[in-house]
Amino acid sequence: MSRRMAKSLTCIDLFSGAGGFSLGFRQAGFEIAAAIDRSEAALETYSHNLDDVITVRADIKDESPEKLFERAAITPGDIDVVIGGPPCKGFSVAGKMDPSNPKNSLVANYINIVSKIDPKAVVMENVTGILSMRDGEYRDRIVAAFRQEGYDISTEPAILNAADYGVPQQRKRVFFLASREGKLKPPKPTHYNPASDHDQGSESTADPWISTKDAIGDLSFLRYGEKATEYQQPSHTEYQGIMRKNARDRPFNHKATDHTDRVRERFEQLAAGDTGEDLPPKYQTKKHSLQRWHPDKPAPTVTTLPDDFIHYQRPRIPTVRELARLQSFPDWFKFKGPRTTGGKRRKNTVPQYSQVGNAVPPRLAKQVGKAVINQLQTVTVA
Repeated sequence: MSRRMAKSLTCIDLFSGAGGFSLGFRQAGFEIAAAIDRSEAALETYSHNLDDVITVRADIKDESPEKLFERAAITPGDIDVVIGGPPCKGFSVAGKMDPSNPKNSLVANYINIVSKIDPKAVVMENVTGILSMRDGEYRDRIVAAFRQEGYDISTEPAILNAADYGVPQQRKRVFFLASREGKLKPPKPTHYNPASDHDQGSESTADPWISTKDAIGDLSFLRYGEKATEYQQPSHTEYQGIMRKNARDRPFNHKATDHTDRVRERFEQLAAGDTGEDLPPKYQTKKHSLQRWHPDKPAPTVTTLPDDFIHYQRPRIPTVRELARLQSFPDWFKFKGPRTTGGKRRKNTVPQYSQVGNAVPPRLAKQVGKAVINQLQTVTVA
């Protein structure tokens, strides 16, 4: 026999960025107690959109957990879940995961904060490459560190593809799911690849993957150099309608780069799905990480560099809004700070394009959050 606990679960978001993880967990039913990040621009975006959440600008390796809790106005015992995606750069597998060791840096500090909060569960997101670093030693040490803190965690962390959860983007990320209430199971997919999962069909409750055109087709009216503050087309798909809800007819951050004739001519050489390597020799440049979106497929992984992609219909790179759509941010979610930066300035600020590319897609985060709630809010009664 089981019953549902009435109290909402509370979480804190470490390395929150612009707020994709938090937004998804809020949509799942969580109360977000606080968010911590070192980027002023990202937190400006976060605070603008999730204005009732306390934000703390800090580098967690430079302040003690106790100081961070004080600044965030939280009591560790009131936090049920810790979420976040600490960068794994500099992580060392030598010795213990000592947070005072600069080589262990952010992952170790993340787990150190978890140990001070002692939440019921932890959801840590990262790039899939972390699983193979040092032939799996990084993964094993992370798992061992969580187990040392008393958490149940799988030796094989879940690898989730955002496209399987209603995000119009093939983005694979690893989720370390740790819990004191037994193993946390990853969420079941809500969508499937129609090109390979032929058996899903009408008997399944899952929907087919959402394509790039189905996600942003209503935004494609914008030409290079143009900017839009109102929609010029109606929504054509269910996804577009959902993203436009509560936006009050204002597609924020929808400004296209003004490319030169030569650049546009170069872009026009690529067919849907082509990459920079498919360009004729006279259009080749040193940049090969370039791909034209295919309108009928989910987009490839959204990165922090907008010039990695070309719009499927227009000879231009995508706008911040279009990339945000592909990350499943609703259109009312406005990104703040500089639209883009280059050179040395990138080290000191996080522009809008990077805020989008670094985020956990809210739709994916929502499904992960619902899976956590389904476990933690079900209390077995003897």
